[in-house]
Amino acid sequence: MEEREILKINIMMKCDYKCEDCEKFFECKDPMKEKMFRRRRMVKAVKKMSGIKHKVAISAGKGGVGKSLLSVNLATSLAMMGRKVTILDQDLDGSTVPKMLGIQGERGLKYGSKGLIPAEDKLGLGMHVISLGLIYPDEVITLFHQMRRGITEEFVANVDYGDRDWLIIDLPPGTSSDSCNLLQYIPDLDGTVIITVSPKVAQLAARKATLLAAKAGSRVLGIVENMAGYLCECGKVHNFLLHGGGESLAKELNVPFLGRIPIDATVSQAGDSGTPYVYQYPDSPISKTIKDIALRIEQEVQEEKA
Repeated sequence: MEEREILKINIMMKCDYKCEDCEKFFECKDPMKEKMFRRRRMVKAVKKMSGIKHKVAISAGKGGVGKSLLSVNLATSLAMMGRKVTILDQDLDGSTVPKMLGIQGERGLKYGSKGLIPAEDKLGLGMHVISLGLIYPDEVITLFHQMRRGITEEFVANVDYGDRDWLIIDLPPGTSSDSCNLLQYIPDLDGTVIITVSPKVAQLAARKATLLAAKAGSRVLGIVENMAGYLCECGKVHNFLLHGGGESLAKELNVPFLGRIPIDATVSQAGDSGTPYVYQYPDSPISKTIKDIALRIEQEVQEEKA
């Protein structure tokens, strides 16, 4: 007992209260953390986003599993239902949201009297977009830790968000500082959705992303399994590839399983063309699956807030 008490005192003595740079941010129970938190730009971020009803992050343990694709198509599905949606592209090293919406190189970000003014989609759905890809669409930008935090601060604390129904956040893959920064600055997230593919090596990484969200106090709304089988032109899904991994991970972690998205070449083609798949093929089985996921997320979030 004495050794534990001494260890605790030593840790407290070394603490410089630079909370946002601390690797123990989410585990820390020191009451001073809340006071330090409220003194910095974090409180400004909360005020800037006060007009947004629901905030949901899309996360993945690994890159290349369809995180940005899910973010864009979930946001588009909600917008097609008449919701006012903003997409925050937090994947600073792989900002693909503008490309998937067909606005990369066309509609940059501008400053207004209340901060950065989001770009709008070209489909007339009223979606707003915040992304580093709208500022540096082609340049290679080397970002170190403080620069990354600075960009996150700008995107959450210096944007004229206004009144919106949804903020869909495309997190970077993994559990890096970019993800942690965002989870720190938006403490009132309604939840996080995890996307994975079926192989166990991908599930290992997705498991860590799920646990990070839970550690940060964000409700895990569920897991989506991507590339689950192949959608034939006949309309049937053939499971000659691995499938079921996302569902098994959801059972292991006792979180909801939201659905499977099979492989279809037109999904990638839609992203490359700059028109979201659910908008271009609204009646396809995949679009119906994504819309069902959007509705389920909306229902879970609204029930939690009721």
